[in-house]
Amino acid sequence: MGQPKFLICNCEKTMPLNGKKLAKACAGVDPDTMHMSLCRAQLSSFEAALNSEDNLIVACTQEAPLFQEVHEESGSKAELNFVNIRENAGWSKEAEKSHAKIAALLADASYQSVPARLKSVQSDGLCLVYGSGQQSLEIAQALSSHLSVTLLLSSDDELFLPAQADIPIYRGTITQASGSFGAFEVTVDGYSPLRPSSRGGLEFGVSRNGAKSNCSLIFDVSGKTPLFSSHKHRDGYAYCDPDDPVSLFKKVVSFSEMVGEYEKPIYVDYNSDTCAHSRSQKTGCSKCLDVCPAGAIADAGDIVSINHGICGGCGSCHAVCPTGSIAYQYPNRSDVIGRVQNLLGTYTEAGGSNPELLLHGESHGTEMISAMARFGDGLPANTVPVGFHAITVLGHVELLGMACSGANRIVILVDPKNEDETSGLVAEVELANHILSQLNLAGEPGLIEIFSGADPDELGKTLWSSPKAGKLKASSFAPLGEKRDVARTVFSLLHHQSGKKSD
Repeated sequence: MGQPKFLICNCEKTMPLNGKKLAKACAGVDPDTMHMSLCRAQLSSFEAALNSEDNLIVACTQEAPLFQEVHEESGSKAELNFVNIRENAGWSKEAEKSHAKIAALLADASYQSVPARLKSVQSDGLCLVYGSGQQSLEIAQALSSHLSVTLLLSSDDELFLPAQADIPIYRGTITQASGSFGAFEVTVDGYSPLRPSSRGGLEFGVSRNGAKSNCSLIFDVSGKTPLFSSHKHRDGYAYCDPDDPVSLFKKVVSFSEMVGEYEKPIYVDYNSDTCAHSRSQKTGCSKCLDVCPAGAIADAGDIVSINHGICGGCGSCHAVCPTGSIAYQYPNRSDVIGRVQNLLGTYTEAGGSNPELLLHGESHGTEMISAMARFGDGLPANTVPVGFHAITVLGHVELLGMACSGANRIVILVDPKNEDETSGLVAEVELANHILSQLNLAGEPGLIEIFSGADPDELGKTLWSSPKAGKLKASSFAPLGEKRDVARTVFSLLHHQSGKKSD
């Protein structure tokens, strides 16, 4: 892929952008073309750019649906991507100083990670709705226009039956559930079908225990304990609060489309040859089993087995694995560090100083940064945000690799809703800070910190504060090889910077 072409817009002059500064720092930026209303009055400029077969990167994410629609209608062969420079940099009280960061964000948009392998998942649209009362029937009816739905009533609450029996209705309690999207299996006690002669109250046939059934999707609105631990990571399973209509509506809309063939990333690779789980039936390491929130990892004797259908890609197993036997691929370790090297290298070359990283999960972090930019001071000019599929993928090797790449401070933003899944991340941050502290490179209170919260103002206070910086300087290195190879390289660089003579 050649050098991408960037289309920059100052969003009706709400960002003080200088095209010549950006062009000097980032190839692919036209120094003489700074759009003011690319998504409206100057949409023709975007249409003209589509006539080429360039790799186009539009510096706007808010209007991405509009640009994608125009792109599809034009039949253009140009590859189209987007980057957010507005909330991440341009909407800040230090916007005038943010050109180095904007250049880094543009460079990041063109960084190509090695893609993860994909697993094919088939959904035949068989959906089990599990709940009680009129609400569960209405949800089942809404889904039935797109899916093949069965309603399992978790209690005998009254409901008004439709004139036509277009949805099979049963009563029962799910006692066990297993599987993943496209291949769930449930065990039901007290299982009995609704009698078609029901008049007035509901009447059911003879019940039985231990009934088993298979389905591709489960919509759980029972209000009972979720059928799966860490249900948020279980694709194809929706656990909804019956008293939250907005959440219910969103889930119904998304579930309606979950039929057909899908490609799911294989988030981790596993090398059993180096696994220290067990030898000769003597248990050794069980760190991956301890931290997996989805229950996707199981004991398989001397090794472990990973169910890629269940795995939600949190990456905790990768972060805590001491041997690197489990390696994250979405992206891989080399690209996690390489991407940060590209960001910080561009930032420094563009004249930026004292770079700090804000590492965040894509959904929660994007919302927090957007709120800070719209209603507060935005991000400091030296705070470079980096989004990940899951923040728990970060281990001490990646974090120390980022520090070696020039980060003077690293703030990890954690969604408080997922705080119960961060034990591995907390331990890895403590280990990384301890290593830096022993080498007298940490700064105060520590180079790496975790912020868990959903208050943009509090996050802003943390980011705009000025803790004592560490003493690290950017080192040039290639983060290649297995976990131990990268660790040796990083530790060697840290040791050299510390000036210590002993190992």
